[in-house]
Order: sequence, then C-alpha cells, then structure tokens
Amino acid sequence: MHALTSPEWMGLIVAVFAVAFFYSSVGHGGATGYLAALALLGVAPADARVPVLIANVCVAGIAWFQFWRAGYFDCRILLSFAIASIPCAVLGARVPVTPQTYKLVLGTVLAVAGIILLFRSRWQTDDVPLRKFLLPVALLIGAVLGFLAGLTGIGGGVFLSPLLYLFRWVKPKATGGIAAGFIVVNSIAGLAGAGWGKISHAGPLLWLTVPAVIGALTGTHLGARRWSSVTFSRVLAGILVFAGGKLLIEAAA
Repeated sequence: MHALTSPEWMGLIVAVFAVAFFYSSVGHGGATGYLAALALLGVAPADARVPVLIANVCVAGIAWFQFWRAGYFDCRILLSFAIASIPCAVLGARVPVTPQTYKLVLGTVLAVAGIILLFRSRWQTDDVPLRKFLLPVALLIGAVLGFLAGLTGIGGGVFLSPLLYLFRWVKPKATGGIAAGFIVVNSIAGLAGAGWGKISHAGPLLWLTVPAVIGALTGTHLGARRWSSVTFSRVLAGILVFAGGKLLIEAAA
C-alpha cells in the first residue's frame, strides 16, 4: 500500500467517522462506505479488505448492542438467517470476480433495494401488521445473501434490511438490530477466512477503527432511540441508493 499524506489521513478519518455515524444509525457496519473512501485514495481492495472487515465488526457490533438494549432485536430470526449465511459466505468469498462485475452486482442490488425502501417509507409506521415468519424461506434467503456477502466482501446487512421490511416479519426498527447481528457474524467469518497472517499485517489502516467506533457510538444512539420509523427507513433508503448509484457509475465508466 502506498503511503498516505497527512491531508489524506485527515480526510479519511472524517470520512470513516461520517460513514460509521450514518450507517450504524440504521444497523449497518459501513463496509461499502469505507471501501469507497479508501478506493478514492488509491488503496487497493486487497489492502483494504481486512481493516474494513474489522471496522465493520466494531461498528455493527456497537449497533447490535444498542438496538438490542433498546428492545429492537430478535435472536431467533437472526439465527435463522445466519445458520445458512455463514457457510455460503465462505463459498462466495472463494468465487473469483472481476472488479467491474463486483461493482455491477453490488451496485444493482443496493440501488434496487434502496428504491423499494424509499417508496415504502411513505407509509411505514411502527403499527404495521406483522406476517408469519417462515423458516424455510429465511434459510433460503440467508444462503443467497450469505453468498452475495462473500462475493462482494461486505457483511450483507444492506441486503437483509430491505427484505425484512418487505416481508414484515419484525417491526421496522428491529430490522436494524437483526441486520447488525447479521453483519457481525458474516464479517467475522470473512476475517477467519482471511487468516491471522493478513490481519497482523493490516498496518496503520487498523487505526480507522477508532473514528469508526466514535461515529458508531453517536449514530446508534440516534438510530435506536430517537429517530422515527419513517426517518429511519428514509435514511436507509438514501444510503442504499447513493452507494448503489456510485458503484453502477463506476462499473459503466
């Protein structure tokens, strides 16, 4: 990895803090945002992967705890997804893809999910009637999302959140806690696959976990306790559309 200048480090710290703040407020770890910021500075994905996964675990872990403490979490539903997602994430991580294919796949999924959620936010409230939870469907979704998470190198929460909204298996804010837990387990699996050798040689980029944790502590307080469900879903939709659109533009360039 090439050495970053002092101004680049300052800009990166601010960017990581902002990404962690906004992503954690909706139960996400922020991997796509961190990868985008590092890519703009010329850091190769191979060098960024481990530090981003570690930051992902820290941020999503804080979000998971805060949403659980606020009462917005369902362990049974998380386990139903995670049982299938973890082995499939390992499988997906072993499939070679070109950078352009990676951006196209991830960008399309994020943009579509964000657009769907943006329209749903107009009528989304805490009083929405819940539907019956279907374990076979959850296992299938977990397997597919785990494979996509491994393929794209992120935690997978950005895929799970919109589906939880659409299926209406939990209350709106509970999607944040479940998505956060989903990100943690898949990111840890990714780190285990990378091995201790790559983790110990991640270098100074590991310091990015500091602004990430500070941003997450602030963002999760707002997301889990103060923001309304409508605001919550609109913020998530905006994040998904922005990240997806950016990747699609880069893929087409």
